[in-house]
Amino acid sequence: MMMMKKPFALLMAVVMMMGLLAGCGKTETPKSEQKPQAIKEKQEVHIGYQTASAIIMLAKLKGWYDEEFAKVGVTVKYDFFLSGPPLIEAMSSQRVDFGTVGDMPPVSARAAGIDLKVISRSGVVPAANALLVRPDAGFSSVQELKGKKIAVQIGSSAHHFLVLLLQKNGLKTTDVNVVNLPVSDHQKALESKNIDAVSSWEPWVALLEKSKAGKVLVDSIGIKRSLSVYIVNNEFAIKNPDLVERFLKVNQRATEYIKQHPDEVLELVAKDAKIPKDVLAKSFLATDWDPRISNEDVDGFRAVKDFLKETNVIKKDFDVNELIDRRYLKNIGIQ
Repeated sequence: MMMMKKPFALLMAVVMMMGLLAGCGKTETPKSEQKPQAIKEKQEVHIGYQTASAIIMLAKLKGWYDEEFAKVGVTVKYDFFLSGPPLIEAMSSQRVDFGTVGDMPPVSARAAGIDLKVISRSGVVPAANALLVRPDAGFSSVQELKGKKIAVQIGSSAHHFLVLLLQKNGLKTTDVNVVNLPVSDHQKALESKNIDAVSSWEPWVALLEKSKAGKVLVDSIGIKRSLSVYIVNNEFAIKNPDLVERFLKVNQRATEYIKQHPDEVLELVAKDAKIPKDVLAKSFLATDWDPRISNEDVDGFRAVKDFLKETNVIKKDFDVNELIDRRYLKNIGIQ
């Protein structure tokens, strides 16, 4: 574990690392004006996903991606990630073509010069983030956590939520001891009493509650809107716009299937993710699956960018609209 009086120092290091991975010679000008090239023969695409990526998991289990991409001779590989930052790292090094992440990793990546695009929503959940405390600790307010240890995965949406929550309650990040810890290690840290609280996201929040390792003190309603999105490596997208549209078509097929067969999908995804059905149901049933990127979504990205800029995590400003590319959705009839 790393004790962090200044948690943003580590996030800055992550951002800088992303920049290096992107390549020192990469131009800062988006490649969207370059002309598309033909799809390469015997190509394969890599789709990155996380535990809460219900649409991708459903389409994978049903074989819909394989079916759609096989029409143009392309094979599909799937790569699982515990959180957004490592998925972004994989995309920056050309190991992942598509992925789904929260709203913070794409902004950090774009500021670091990584050429990716947000091409669609993957879901909005009203209370996906939450701050949980040890049930035996007796905390009843955020203010009582002053001087205490709080674990969070730096660079995640839960990290942004934690900072906003502290600010709302008159605290600074220097008023608590922030511990950078992968979300998969939160339960053990709580149970061993090495930390006092964790900032996490669904379905990890529900898992901690079910195991009785953590108790929700505050969720993200009214503090941070919980948005997840699909991203694509922009260089790949420019060369293969047809593949991007095929990816989104499959996602839309899965979205419609979820609406029509929620119980079946919940069962399938819970089994594949090895998560109890009742745990996954909490966020699954509350998700807005609309793929369209709204003005509210853009404002959310702008708020993330401003937050990272104000805290000196990112030095370079940019227009958030550069991060978003709606044309692929429009090309398949979704506006």
